[in-house]
Amino acid sequence: MTAAPLCMPHGVNVRKPIGGSPAMHNSQPTRRPHPDDEVDLLELWRALVKRKWLVLSSFAFCVAVGGAYAFLQPSVYEASIRLRIGQIQGSSGALENAAELGARVMAEYGERVAEGVKRDRPFVTKASVQKDAATTLQLTVEGDTPADAARLLQQVTGGIQDRHNTVFEENLKPMTDRLSNLDEQIAVLKQQYDETGALLEALKGRDNVQASLVMLELGPIANSISQLDAERFRLRQQITPPQSRATELLGDIVAPTEPSRPKRALAIVLAAILGLLGGMGLAFAAESVSKARNTAGE
Repeated sequence: MTAAPLCMPHGVNVRKPIGGSPAMHNSQPTRRPHPDDEVDLLELWRALVKRKWLVLSSFAFCVAVGGAYAFLQPSVYEASIRLRIGQIQGSSGALENAAELGARVMAEYGERVAEGVKRDRPFVTKASVQKDAATTLQLTVEGDTPADAARLLQQVTGGIQDRHNTVFEENLKPMTDRLSNLDEQIAVLKQQYDETGALLEALKGRDNVQASLVMLELGPIANSISQLDAERFRLRQQITPPQSRATELLGDIVAPTEPSRPKRALAIVLAAILGLLGGMGLAFAAESVSKARNTAGE
């Protein structure tokens, strides 16, 4: 006997899954972030509040250490000046090589003298050639007091200037002597020219032949005066700035008003930042350890 087909209620449509069971068509479920994977700012803030005494203790300790370092360290003062080395145009050029001068100053007045012995302050800490000016030397002196720094800087620059001025005058003397000689020659020739001109005026109309001969003498005198004037002008340019100049200071030597180190304000600020960050790190670490212990106990 044949079984009757199963009748479905009217309106119900049954579809057969295509290609397998419905479970095969379900995509992988979207992974939602676990609460432990997210950074809870509120929880971090609560940890800081809970461990505030640890943060404050670290902050206070670091500030105290930074302040002790800043105020217990002896103050050091620096005085600086730029020295422009003199030169003579048309002679030996610069009075001294800037790099060699800087090395000599450091060997004589630096922290370590040529024999390697360490010198007490004050001493020269910098004697370097400026990048934009090959004849300019930057000098820096370090001292325990402002007066010490300024005094040694004055001593160093004064010694350099005295030595350079001697060389400057020695090299300038031949040109100044020549210039003085030119002035005398030109004065004599001008007097001769004036006298010859007066004689020419006297001979005019009386003796034309003599007047012509006297006129011929005026030409060479005038040419000599012109040549000597040109040489004198050239020499005057060579012995005056900027072609020739003595060694000079580019500014005034002034005693410093503030110490160059230690930087007290900077030291305290850095100590405060370090103490704050360190305290926060300790607070988070302590909170993590506490949570780990509670979890293990449960």
